[in-house]
Amino acid sequence: MNHSYKYVLLLQFIFITSFENLAAQDARYDPYGNPAKWNFNITPFLILPWVSGHVQSQLLSDKFGITPSDFINTLNGTFMIDAEISRGMFFASPSYIYIHNDVSKILWTSRNGNQTITANPALQKHIFELIGGMRFRLGSKFMLDPYVGVRYTMYHLFGDVEGITTTKELDEHVDFWDPVLGFKAHYFPHPRVPIEIKADIGGFGVGSKLTWSVWFNTGYTVSPVVDLIAGFAALSNKYESESVSGNTYGMTSITYGITIGARFYIPSRAKDPAVFRKFRKQ
Repeated sequence: MNHSYKYVLLLQFIFITSFENLAAQDARYDPYGNPAKWNFNITPFLILPWVSGHVQSQLLSDKFGITPSDFINTLNGTFMIDAEISRGMFFASPSYIYIHNDVSKILWTSRNGNQTITANPALQKHIFELIGGMRFRLGSKFMLDPYVGVRYTMYHLFGDVEGITTTKELDEHVDFWDPVLGFKAHYFPHPRVPIEIKADIGGFGVGSKLTWSVWFNTGYTVSPVVDLIAGFAALSNKYESESVSGNTYGMTSITYGITIGARFYIPSRAKDPAVFRKFRKQ
């Protein structure tokens, strides 16, 4: 047997072995998809929230001397969408949250009660986050994802303020960028039962004084394409700035509540008969 023929046999063996390994990996279920390939998932969430905190308007501070007001405690609506792309040990995840508050509040009343200053504000918050990190698969049931990223927050305060003699329009925009660092932990007591914890902290005076978030989700894998998810989430911001006149204004808020969503995987995860009974051969 000459050397050329030996090399051909060796190449055939490597090719067949590699193909068999890839085929076996394609058939083996992984909760986030085959790590040897690019995987994508997207999760629209409905958040059933509560909110508390204070907002200090620059106008209210400068023109009326009004201290921070808790008129963000009435919440009209909120929505979140989260996505992730991953391959091997790498992952990146963008997310977006929209929050809307709308409430009328008496900010000041004279001693005799005849004069008032009333605000009729609406507050919108847009929060965009982009994180990236490493995914460590620690056995078959546990994953740990340390990450770093940025969180962009923009809040828009608008409406009108009815003073003693005049009504003033309120229209203020504030936005800031925060660095964040944190981790995600994934535990699978059963391949079709995910339990997820996410926690991070950031700000550090770069944008806001402090921002943090905590998320807990669990659910059930309905199919290789869909997971149903439910849990609890909390997000906090503390931002302060100073007006030209030297008065402090800003926002301190915490939004928390129950999250309900559906996660969709592209491409489909493996139709592993050991995980999905309907794919077992009769």
